[in-house]
Amino acid sequence: MVDSMPDATSDATLVIATGHELSLAVVDGGRVLASADTAIARGHAEALVPALAALLAPLGGPDWKAARVVAEIGPGSFTGLRVGLAAAAALALAWGVELLGVRSTLLVAAEARAAGEDRELLVALAAPRGQIWLERFAAGGLDSLAPPRALFPDKAAEQAATADAVAGSALSLLGREGTGSPPRAAAAALLPLAAFQAAVPLYVRPRIDGAKPDAA
Repeated sequence: MVDSMPDATSDATLVIATGHELSLAVVDGGRVLASADTAIARGHAEALVPALAALLAPLGGPDWKAARVVAEIGPGSFTGLRVGLAAAAALALAWGVELLGVRSTLLVAAEARAAGEDRELLVALAAPRGQIWLERFAAGGLDSLAPPRALFPDKAAEQAATADAVAGSALSLLGREGTGSPPRAAAAALLPLAAFQAAVPLYVRPRIDGAKPDAA
């Protein structure tokens, strides 16, 4: 989807999210100028470059560049995150622009808030081997109440049982109603620039007891 071509003074941001599915967007001042979402579980490395070329073609192709590049940093697939971060770093270097990161959970939370959910929110994302990544956000905003963590389904279900609202791709794993969504790059348009952080991968792994997961 392409909205309109940014002008020469644009402050547009290219967003690359590959930690779950393949999601790309160009956002500017709260607007989504272009976006593309592809539901794939693997093969991000092969799909990313053609998808980026198709996304940027209507905006000017090789002659256009963003003011900054934002990459999804996790929690997400180890391989998928590395693919997206490598591509984002290469583009930022080639364009001579800033490289930033955004948490997967924050993208989901921003969409939930935009849809009108203002209660305390638990973002739950499907992880490999039936595990679930969780992050809880304070009511009425996007303030995180604790860092993202990984839990096995039984422990995650205990957390979800006490949550006012749950969003994300792991709803069915938690026995919750509704269609959960993976992180979408276009949700970056809902975030202030201050919400982005260093483009350092956030790898969250569960412990056997389901508590205090290791993060790297």
